[in-house]
Amino acid sequence: MDDNTKKFLQYIFEIVEGMERRAQSGNFTCTVCGLTYADFKKSSKLGCENCYQAFRAPISQALKDIHSTNEYNGKIPRGQADKYADLIIKRELAENRLLLKKAVEAEEFEEAAKYRDIINGLQAKISSKSAME
Repeated sequence: MDDNTKKFLQYIFEIVEGMERRAQSGNFTCTVCGLTYADFKKSSKLGCENCYQAFRAPISQALKDIHSTNEYNGKIPRGQADKYADLIIKRELAENRLLLKKAVEAEEFEEAAKYRDIINGLQAKISSKSAME
């Protein structure tokens, strides 16, 4: 790794660490309504629409910590699994692809092979469904 890359990465890490320190100390403040991140944490209510942007980094990290992702995929109505079978398979496929990537990066190849097999099975389900239609 060259010096410029090292300096760039160090700069990024310093920014992230600063954001984490500010979030933990409650120094994030909405410029429109004046709500602090500490006040938001106490009340769990945002003051205005700008708060979403002002507290984006700490909220995003909190969601990742809780749900391992900060993306909302929605819910499937109870008793409607047959109607949304394709969506369920696509979600499982995406989740297993992510797990496969993480296993490969961690060099856990037995775990990666398990996810590869699951992915192949899910893709086979999709192929057989589309062939029937």
